[in-house]
Amino acid sequence: MMNSTAKLPLNKIHVLDTCSLIEERCAHIYRHFERMFSEEPEIEALWSKIANDEDNHSAQFKLAALHLGDYNNDVNFKDKKLVTLLDKLDSIHRAVETKQLSLSETFEIALVIEMDLAERHIESILTYRDCGLSDLFLKMEKYDQGHLELLQSAVDTLS
Repeated sequence: MMNSTAKLPLNKIHVLDTCSLIEERCAHIYRHFERMFSEEPEIEALWSKIANDEDNHSAQFKLAALHLGDYNNDVNFKDKKLVTLLDKLDSIHRAVETKQLSLSETFEIALVIEMDLAERHIESILTYRDCGLSDLFLKMEKYDQGHLELLQSAVDTLS
């Protein structure tokens, strides 16, 4: 990651803030799944682990924004792909809170989410390499791949 004395342009800070919100939304969805399957300890633990990872990712993005830049709320920055992903997660979150889903449906939803995150993190590795943020996005993409493998393994076990 960048030297802590370096400063990011405001648009990059806003990207990190939006990434943090995206990770928070994911954690909320996975916490909902955790509550849905609270009577199945192994499944509950799986959702808890993934939700904790997403909370950790959110904190890492917040920390990067705090240490690498100065906040200025007067700047309005929108990365369309990030905003689209955030909107999609908000929609998923609303939908899962109003439906009783099967375990396989929750896994399908999570696999879609993790693939979307991995894709966005891969794009961000290239987009933000000029300001030293590619290491952070690379780390997040590795977690996404780990989540995909964990979820796929759980799906395979249930099949």
